[in-house]
Amino acid sequence: MFLGNQRKSTPKIGWMSGIRAYVRQTGAATAVAFALIIPVVVGSAGMAVDMSMAYMVKKRLSHAIDAAALAAAAVANTDADVTAKVNQFFHQNYPSYKIGATYDLNVQIIGEDIAVDVKADYNTSFSRLLGVDKLTVDASTRVTREILGLEVAMVVDVTGSMSWNGNIETLKTASNAFLDTLCKDSSCSSLVKVGIVPFSAAVNVGPYGLGKNPDGTAYDDAFVNNPWGTTFDQTKSYRWWGCVLARSNPEDTENYTTGWMWDMYRNSTNSNKNYGCNKSYILPLTSSYTDIKNKISSLYASGNTLSNLGMVWGYRVLSPEAPFREGASWTDKKVRKVALLMTDGDNNIGSSSSYSGYGQWSDLQLTDHDLDERLAQTCENMKEDGITIYTVTFTSGINETTKNYFRNCASGTSKYYDAPEQADLINAFVAISRELSNIHIKE
Repeated sequence: MFLGNQRKSTPKIGWMSGIRAYVRQTGAATAVAFALIIPVVVGSAGMAVDMSMAYMVKKRLSHAIDAAALAAAAVANTDADVTAKVNQFFHQNYPSYKIGATYDLNVQIIGEDIAVDVKADYNTSFSRLLGVDKLTVDASTRVTREILGLEVAMVVDVTGSMSWNGNIETLKTASNAFLDTLCKDSSCSSLVKVGIVPFSAAVNVGPYGLGKNPDGTAYDDAFVNNPWGTTFDQTKSYRWWGCVLARSNPEDTENYTTGWMWDMYRNSTNSNKNYGCNKSYILPLTSSYTDIKNKISSLYASGNTLSNLGMVWGYRVLSPEAPFREGASWTDKKVRKVALLMTDGDNNIGSSSSYSGYGQWSDLQLTDHDLDERLAQTCENMKEDGITIYTVTFTSGINETTKNYFRNCASGTSKYYDAPEQADLINAFVAISRELSNIHIKE
């Protein structure tokens, strides 16, 4: 029995030994295989992380060149300036400490389009285990500055206070910056027209009131009564300098109606019939960059503030009807009509010695508040005709009442700007012109 039992246990001992031997023989090979596959497994999983990071770099690149191209399109004029501004704004939006080393930033000017592309290398963290040390990503964008039909009446304050501290020169700088955003390379598109309406105590309609251009050629029908001579001549005090009297209310808040004529500015109590008449006169809507520049350059500061009269003549400049007929039809949906009204002071009808677009102060029953209310009504009339209005109050001396009238005159709160300092005025004009130039990214 004992021997039999021994014989029966012998095969059992052999079987367990075989298993142990197999494990001993294959364990080393499995360990080696597992050791070999670990980098593949880790690298494959890590590659997903690296790809995600590379995608993030691409998104940041796209955002940076979009922002750079849009900003350059808004502020640059020459091709060289565009390239410089794209580089400046790109590196501001994608500084060197960001993940991804950028290179090959390329800028192309194609007509009115700005095309930008760039590359970046992302140094991998996990994929390098598979021999992939970096991933290259790229991004591109194309921006166009599309200006559809645009008519702008710049209604600007040229009152005496604008001569203080060089403010009239700041206005010229701001106006030129406005123009240069809308008109690239010193040339305005035929779709863009700008008119200038300087105002102070009255509005000067210049030789156009007599139906003449500044060079003496025929302009259109005369719209000014001529009680004392037919000559527009700013070199002699006894000749007409171009200022006109306002229509009776409510016509002093309205667009032209057939048959209206305006009386010449005439002061019977002073030997100078043009007493208080600012010589800066209206420039009707035009696409001539040179004419607009020259008008801006000629602006001169003198007189009291009657912004309501400036605004109503801005209304008439934008109108397709006489006395100025350059404006597109009110029903033309392809043309946007815009008025930009700027002042550096509160409405001021003047004192006993003053003469304005409403005549001799001593003969008037008007107050400064009346002028404010007539400005408000003019703005409402213009908005009803589809005109978009931007307003700017310049310098810190303007009271809150005036600011509220200008705020309400604007076509929305975002279209009112308060500019207490000279730099603020320039920035406001540039911001408005950028909005009007309708810059966008092409799909």
